[in-house]
Amino acid sequence: MRVSELVSDLQALRSNLAEELQAVNRYEPLIESISHEEARVVIKRIVDTRKEHVALLNGAIERLDPKQRDANLAARG
Repeated sequence: MRVSELVSDLQALRSNLAEELQAVNRYEPLIESISHEEARVVIKRIVDTRKEHVALLNGAIERLDPKQRDANLAARG
């Protein structure tokens, strides 16, 4: 893989990661504020799925970018 392709791939992954995080931040507060139980269940499922996407995207980014992996590890503790 050429460097330019790697940079392009990382940009795409990071852009998608940002979108998933925005979705989590948008949906998560609704879990507590919606009064209808079925609607809360649906929103919770959406949030859980988006969080799974965040984990998958972050894992792919870490595999492609060792510096990012090291930074994430340092931030975790």
